[in-house]
Amino acid sequence: MRILIVGFLALLAAPALAADQSSMRFEVRLLGLRAGMIEIAANVTDRAYAARTQFRTAGIVGALKQVRADVSVQGRVAGGALKPRTYTEAIDDGSRVTNVKVQFAPGRPRLVSGDTGSSAPPADTSGLTDAIDPLTLLYVALRDQPRDEVCRFEADVFDGHRHARITLTGRQPAGDRITCNGSYRRVSGYSDRERENRIVSISVIYVPAGDVMRAEHVAFDTKLGPAVMDRR
Repeated sequence: MRILIVGFLALLAAPALAADQSSMRFEVRLLGLRAGMIEIAANVTDRAYAARTQFRTAGIVGALKQVRADVSVQGRVAGGALKPRTYTEAIDDGSRVTNVKVQFAPGRPRLVSGDTGSSAPPADTSGLTDAIDPLTLLYVALRDQPRDEVCRFEADVFDGHRHARITLTGRQPAGDRITCNGSYRRVSGYSDRERENRIVSISVIYVPAGDVMRAEHVAFDTKLGPAVMDRR
Protein backbone atom coordinates (compact mmCIF):
# COMPACT_ATOMS: atom_id res chain seq x y z
CA MET A 1 0.00 0.00 0.00
CA ARG A 2 3.00 2.34 -0.32
CA ILE A 3 1.29 4.43 -3.03
CA LEU A 4 -1.57 5.19 -0.64
CA ILE A 5 0.56 5.64 2.46
CA VAL A 6 2.84 8.18 0.77
CA GLY A 7 -0.09 10.43 0.20
CA PHE A 8 -2.50 9.69 3.04
CA LEU A 9 0.01 10.33 5.81
CA ALA A 10 0.90 13.93 4.97
CA LEU A 11 0.89 17.29 6.71
CA LEU A 12 0.65 20.46 4.63
CA ALA A 13 3.52 22.64 3.50
CA ALA A 14 2.34 25.55 1.31
CA PRO A 15 2.22 24.88 -2.45
CA ALA A 16 4.29 27.15 -4.68
CA LEU A 17 1.65 28.18 -7.21
CA ALA A 18 -0.76 31.01 -6.38
CA ALA A 19 -4.31 30.64 -7.70
CA ASP A 20 -7.49 28.86 -6.56
CA GLN A 21 -6.49 27.30 -3.26
CA SER A 22 -8.23 24.34 -1.67
CA SER A 23 -7.26 22.19 1.29
CA MET A 24 -8.73 19.42 3.38
CA ARG A 25 -7.65 18.27 6.82
CA PHE A 26 -8.14 14.77 8.23
CA GLU A 27 -7.19 13.04 11.46
CA VAL A 28 -5.51 9.74 10.67
CA ARG A 29 -5.89 6.68 12.90
CA LEU A 30 -4.13 3.35 12.53
CA LEU A 31 -5.45 0.37 14.50
CA GLY A 32 -7.60 2.88 16.37
CA LEU A 33 -4.57 4.90 17.48
CA ARG A 34 -3.92 8.48 16.43
CA ALA A 35 -1.19 8.57 13.78
CA GLY A 36 -1.29 12.26 12.89
CA MET A 37 -3.08 14.93 10.87
CA ILE A 38 -3.20 15.13 7.12
CA GLU A 39 -3.92 18.27 5.14
CA ILE A 40 -4.02 17.78 1.39
CA ALA A 41 -3.74 21.03 -0.54
CA ALA A 42 -3.40 22.21 -4.12
CA ASN A 43 -3.22 25.51 -5.97
CA VAL A 44 -4.90 25.27 -9.35
CA THR A 45 -5.09 27.68 -12.29
CA ASP A 46 -6.74 27.20 -15.67
CA ARG A 47 -3.50 25.77 -17.03
CA ALA A 48 -1.38 24.44 -14.16
CA TYR A 49 -1.40 23.12 -10.60
CA ALA A 50 1.08 22.44 -7.79
CA ALA A 51 0.90 20.72 -4.42
CA ARG A 52 3.36 19.88 -1.67
CA THR A 53 2.92 17.94 1.55
CA GLN A 54 5.03 17.00 4.55
CA PHE A 55 4.40 14.40 7.25
CA ARG A 56 5.58 13.60 10.75
CA THR A 57 4.18 10.76 12.86
CA ALA A 58 2.25 11.80 15.97
CA GLY A 59 0.46 10.33 18.99
CA ILE A 60 1.24 6.80 20.15
CA VAL A 61 2.23 5.77 16.63
CA GLY A 62 4.83 8.55 16.59
CA ALA A 63 6.24 7.36 19.89
CA LEU A 64 6.69 3.87 18.47
CA LYS A 65 7.99 4.79 15.02
CA GLN A 66 9.26 8.08 13.61
CA VAL A 67 8.45 8.64 9.93
CA ARG A 68 9.06 11.79 7.90
CA ALA A 69 7.91 12.45 4.35
CA ASP A 70 8.02 15.39 1.94
CA VAL A 71 5.95 14.95 -1.23
CA SER A 72 5.26 17.38 -4.06
CA VAL A 73 3.87 17.49 -7.59
CA GLN A 74 3.61 20.00 -10.41
CA GLY A 75 1.56 19.57 -13.55
CA ARG A 76 -0.83 21.03 -16.08
CA VAL A 77 -4.60 21.27 -16.33
CA ALA A 78 -6.17 20.06 -19.58
CA GLY A 79 -9.92 19.84 -20.11
CA GLY A 80 -10.42 20.15 -16.36
CA ALA A 81 -8.18 17.12 -15.69
CA LEU A 82 -4.98 17.32 -13.66
CA LYS A 83 -1.98 15.92 -15.53
CA PRO A 84 1.23 15.57 -13.48
CA ARG A 85 4.58 16.55 -14.97
CA THR A 86 7.03 16.10 -12.10
CA TYR A 87 6.51 14.18 -8.84
CA THR A 88 9.02 14.04 -6.00
CA GLU A 89 9.05 12.29 -2.62
CA ALA A 90 11.60 12.13 0.17
CA ILE A 91 10.82 9.58 2.89
CA ASP A 92 12.69 8.68 6.09
CA ASP A 93 11.07 5.76 7.90
CA GLY A 94 13.69 5.58 10.61
CA SER A 95 15.68 2.83 8.93
CA ARG A 96 15.77 3.86 5.28
CA VAL A 97 15.85 7.18 3.43
CA THR A 98 14.56 7.46 -0.13
CA ASN A 99 14.56 10.43 -2.50
CA VAL A 100 12.57 9.84 -5.67
CA LYS A 101 11.85 12.03 -8.70
CA VAL A 102 9.42 10.87 -11.39
CA GLN A 103 8.84 12.54 -14.76
CA PHE A 104 5.31 12.04 -16.11
CA ALA A 105 5.40 14.15 -19.26
CA PRO A 106 6.14 14.24 -22.10
CA GLY A 107 5.59 10.59 -22.96
CA ARG A 108 5.30 7.73 -20.53
CA PRO A 109 6.24 8.17 -16.86
CA ARG A 110 9.78 7.29 -15.81
CA LEU A 111 11.93 7.32 -12.72
CA VAL A 112 14.47 10.12 -13.10
CA SER A 113 16.42 9.59 -9.90
CA GLY A 114 16.27 8.00 -6.48
CA ASP A 115 15.68 4.67 -4.77
CA THR A 116 12.08 3.43 -4.65
CA GLY A 117 12.87 0.83 -1.99
CA SER A 118 11.79 -2.19 -4.05
CA SER A 119 13.82 -5.15 -5.31
CA ALA A 120 10.98 -6.31 -7.57
CA PRO A 121 11.18 -5.64 -11.34
CA PRO A 122 9.71 -2.18 -12.12
CA ALA A 123 6.33 -1.79 -13.80
CA ASP A 124 6.18 -1.51 -17.58
CA THR A 125 5.05 2.07 -18.19
CA SER A 126 4.56 1.88 -21.96
CA GLY A 127 0.77 1.92 -21.49
CA LEU A 128 0.68 4.44 -18.63
CA THR A 129 0.75 7.76 -20.50
CA ASP A 130 -2.42 8.80 -18.61
CA ALA A 131 -1.22 7.61 -15.18
CA ILE A 132 -1.13 9.99 -12.22
CA ASP A 133 1.04 10.19 -9.12
CA PRO A 134 -0.08 9.34 -5.54
CA LEU A 135 -0.51 12.96 -4.45
CA THR A 136 -2.61 13.94 -7.47
CA LEU A 137 -4.69 10.81 -6.83
CA LEU A 138 -5.55 11.91 -3.31
CA TYR A 139 -6.45 15.46 -4.23
CA VAL A 140 -8.65 14.48 -7.19
CA ALA A 141 -10.43 11.66 -5.35
CA LEU A 142 -11.13 13.60 -2.14
CA ARG A 143 -11.70 17.18 -3.30
CA ASP A 144 -15.19 18.72 -3.18
CA GLN A 145 -17.28 17.49 -6.10
CA PRO A 146 -20.74 17.97 -7.63
CA ARG A 147 -23.14 15.27 -6.42
CA ASP A 148 -23.49 13.77 -9.91
CA GLU A 149 -19.72 13.31 -10.21
CA VAL A 150 -19.18 11.46 -6.92
CA CYS A 151 -18.19 7.77 -7.25
CA ARG A 152 -16.92 8.09 -10.81
CA PHE A 153 -13.21 7.87 -10.14
CA GLU A 154 -10.80 5.46 -11.81
CA ALA A 155 -7.09 5.96 -12.36
CA ASP A 156 -3.78 4.24 -12.98
CA VAL A 157 -1.22 5.36 -10.41
CA PHE A 158 2.57 5.19 -10.74
CA ASP A 159 5.09 6.07 -8.00
CA GLY A 160 8.31 5.58 -9.95
CA HIS A 161 8.36 1.78 -9.65
CA ARG A 162 4.89 0.40 -8.91
CA HIS A 163 1.70 0.51 -10.96
CA ALA A 164 -1.65 0.31 -9.15
CA ARG A 165 -5.22 0.71 -10.35
CA ILE A 166 -7.58 2.72 -8.12
CA THR A 167 -11.37 2.64 -8.51
CA LEU A 168 -14.11 4.40 -6.53
CA THR A 169 -17.24 3.58 -8.52
CA GLY A 170 -19.57 1.66 -6.16
CA ARG A 171 -22.23 4.23 -5.18
CA GLN A 172 -24.44 3.76 -2.09
CA PRO A 173 -26.69 6.75 -1.27
CA ALA A 174 -28.08 6.96 2.27
CA GLY A 175 -30.15 10.09 2.79
CA ASP A 176 -27.98 13.08 1.95
CA ARG A 177 -24.80 11.03 2.28
CA ILE A 178 -23.09 8.97 -0.38
CA THR A 179 -20.65 6.14 0.25
CA CYS A 180 -18.22 5.30 -2.54
CA ASN A 181 -16.78 1.80 -2.44
CA GLY A 182 -13.79 0.81 -4.48
CA SER A 183 -10.45 -0.88 -4.48
CA TYR A 184 -6.71 -0.51 -4.72
CA ARG A 185 -5.31 -3.20 -7.02
CA ARG A 186 -1.61 -3.94 -7.31
CA VAL A 187 -0.84 -4.44 -11.00
CA SER A 188 2.94 -4.64 -11.42
CA GLY A 189 6.21 -3.58 -9.84
CA TYR A 190 5.40 -5.46 -6.61
CA SER A 191 7.16 -8.37 -4.96
CA ASP A 192 5.47 -11.77 -4.67
CA ARG A 193 4.86 -11.09 -0.98
CA GLU A 194 3.22 -7.72 -1.71
CA ARG A 195 1.00 -9.33 -4.34
CA GLU A 196 -0.36 -11.86 -1.83
CA ASN A 197 -2.82 -9.16 -0.81
CA ARG A 198 -3.33 -7.87 -4.33
CA ILE A 199 -6.68 -6.13 -3.91
CA VAL A 200 -7.48 -3.86 -0.97
CA SER A 201 -10.93 -2.36 -0.32
CA ILE A 202 -11.38 1.40 0.06
CA SER A 203 -14.48 3.37 1.06
CA VAL A 204 -15.14 7.11 1.17
CA ILE A 205 -18.19 8.80 2.73
CA TYR A 206 -19.25 12.14 1.23
CA VAL A 207 -21.62 14.63 2.88
CA PRO A 208 -23.30 17.78 1.51
CA ALA A 209 -21.33 21.03 1.83
CA GLY A 210 -23.33 23.75 0.12
CA ASP A 211 -23.67 22.89 -3.56
CA VAL A 212 -21.03 20.15 -3.49
CA MET A 213 -20.25 16.86 -1.76
CA ARG A 214 -17.32 16.74 0.66
CA ALA A 215 -15.26 13.70 1.68
CA GLU A 216 -15.80 13.17 5.43
CA HIS A 217 -14.50 9.67 6.19
CA VAL A 218 -12.03 7.36 4.44
CA ALA A 219 -11.34 3.73 5.40
CA PHE A 220 -8.71 1.39 3.96
CA ASP A 221 -6.35 -1.39 5.02
CA THR A 222 -2.58 -1.23 5.36
CA LYS A 223 0.04 -3.88 6.07
CA LEU A 224 -0.07 -2.68 9.69
CA GLY A 225 -3.86 -2.97 9.95
CA PRO A 226 -7.02 -0.93 9.28
CA ALA A 227 -6.65 2.83 8.88
CA VAL A 228 -9.26 5.59 8.83
CA MET A 229 -9.24 9.31 8.07
CA ASP A 230 -11.89 11.61 9.55
CA ARG A 231 -12.42 15.18 8.35
CA ARG A 232 -11.53 17.91 10.83
